[in-house]
Amino acid sequence: MASRLLKPSLTKTLAAAAAVIALVAGGGVAAEAAQLRPCASTEYTASIDSEAKGPGPDRLTIVLVGDTGFNSDDAPVSPKGFRKNGKLVSFSDSLSGVAGDVDGDLAFLNLETVVTDRNDLVPDQKGQKAPYNFKSHPLGLKALIDTGFNLFSLANNHSMDYGETGAQETLYHMAVAAAERPIAYAGIGSNMEEATRPGCLELGDTKIAFGATGIITGQRPEHRAGKDKTGQSSYRNHADFELVVNRLAGLPADYRILSVHYGLEGRVVPDKRQLADWRAFAAEKKGIDLIVGHHPHVAQGVERVGDSLIFYGLGNFMHPGTAEMSRFGICRDYGLMAKVHLARLDGRWQVEAIEAIPLTKTNVRPERFPPQQSARRIYALNYLGARLGDGRQAEGVRFTPRQDGSGLYCEASAASLGGKLGALCAAWHPAPAIPKQLARQLASACADKPFYGAGQKTKRHKSNGIFGFGQF
Repeated sequence: MASRLLKPSLTKTLAAAAAVIALVAGGGVAAEAAQLRPCASTEYTASIDSEAKGPGPDRLTIVLVGDTGFNSDDAPVSPKGFRKNGKLVSFSDSLSGVAGDVDGDLAFLNLETVVTDRNDLVPDQKGQKAPYNFKSHPLGLKALIDTGFNLFSLANNHSMDYGETGAQETLYHMAVAAAERPIAYAGIGSNMEEATRPGCLELGDTKIAFGATGIITGQRPEHRAGKDKTGQSSYRNHADFELVVNRLAGLPADYRILSVHYGLEGRVVPDKRQLADWRAFAAEKKGIDLIVGHHPHVAQGVERVGDSLIFYGLGNFMHPGTAEMSRFGICRDYGLMAKVHLARLDGRWQVEAIEAIPLTKTNVRPERFPPQQSARRIYALNYLGARLGDGRQAEGVRFTPRQDGSGLYCEASAASLGGKLGALCAAWHPAPAIPKQLARQLASACADKPFYGAGQKTKRHKSNGIFGFGQF
């Protein structure tokens, strides 16, 4: 990794990354198969293949997971991995339990950490007596990319854990990674224009645009990007949110994905702001195709809004800085991995099937639950989905449990499409009713409340925090 003395400025780094990709393109890329590559229209990257793109695929799969990092509070970074309960865990081993499931054309996660190979960064106190500060080694990022992840949200309440210097470190290492393989990232930048700029990837003739925004701890103004200041857009600043969505909606693309980091920790029901911003504005008014939420550290329901799809909360994916979730009960003790299967029909991409996979051990090495336990979490997700919808365009999604414990939702037309998608949905039937005894348990377990008292404004400190993350 480049030394600090030799590291170029951020602007030069991004330009250098683009130049490296253009150099790779000069060597030639096989044109016979559609290959994932950065879009030529963004300033972060340049197109690998400047020749004719050729026909794109008529099927796409997008994998989604939630909050991700590779260290506990202010722990030193190491190229060897991270320590959990006194044991060294390599980056690849921490992902090995789910690596086989990250098999989509696109794979998204929320990178809730500063990315750096430095241990001399000064933690930002964020106005708190005992803040949580997370940093992860760049080889952790490489392990994620090796596993198959290529869409990264950087906008969250830990992006500025080490101030502007930490955010610049993250942007530097993301740019280096993007120079090596096609990835897209969004949410922070060296100024507000960059922080609100969509990322973009192409697969054949299909362009996928990606935007991200999230909360800033305490809405601290020094963490919000400015005209000439590194930072992120602030989700709670409505003008920032609308700017991110409008830029995403305005970018010529075939499919648009919006990431939002927001919510109360432990709350499994979306609040009025999520419904107004995500459903009414982003989905209904702006036509954003896929909206993915995270931050509460628990899964929330899934909703179809016309042709749009909303995951209100994905929960945790892999983060040693979070709690072991089993003590929080059946409605809050799992992270959600989803697979969204799209088909291009009549020239546009449509959701034809969705897989839901509950994950356990998200604080050290995520893996699937045993099938019977997993199916119970699918029913919990269905319980939440049944409470979504507005009686018009919006309707909660309910999944049919399968033998392996995962859940499946299919459109009626999916089975007739043939190929892997048709096979996936060939024997599908609508979700069954929740067993009565389990339904009674879920009525209590899925009560609408955060981990801490509703409306509580005071900050929780490490001595009495029950979750292991800073509240805001």
